Amino acid sequence: MKTELHMQQTEGLGAIMPLIGCMTSHVRSHVSRICKDAGYNITPEEADTLMIIRHCDGLPQSQLAMILGKDKAAITRLMNALVKSGLVGRIQDQHDRRIIRAQITDEGKQAFIHVWPELKKLSDQALAGVSLQDIASMQKTLNTINANLGELRCLQNS
Repeated sequence: MKTELHMQQTEGLGAIMPLIGCMTSHVRSHVSRICKDAGYNITPEEADTLMIIRHCDGLPQSQLAMILGKDKAAITRLMNALVKSGLVGRIQDQHDRRIIRAQITDEGKQAFIHVWPELKKLSDQALAGVSLQDIASMQKTLNTINANLGELRCLQNS
């Protein structure tokens, strides 16, 4: 007969959260080293933010907060650090002055070009031996979990 603790460790979030946490820690450590080796003194969190902005240039800070699951203050701190480093700029929306958009600078684009080959190697190494079908399944599952947790957060804030 399974104990309650054993069930929590082998089922549900209790089984996958330690794996996700461990994977996240490994990735953050490698990304930090890659950025520092390329001469960019940014945190892994700032690197994540830069990658999102690079792919979604002109993204409103409010949407960036939703994507990263961060509050307004945390996004302001991240943006301040990236603006100070010259990798990102803030642009006021042309139609609604209340909206501030994050835009990658030329220096940010160069940073991305410098670190991307090493990030690609990291990704390739991490996914070695994982089939495209398993990757697609993992993406679908993690998207569903993130959506469910996002809905839960929205319900708590209302």
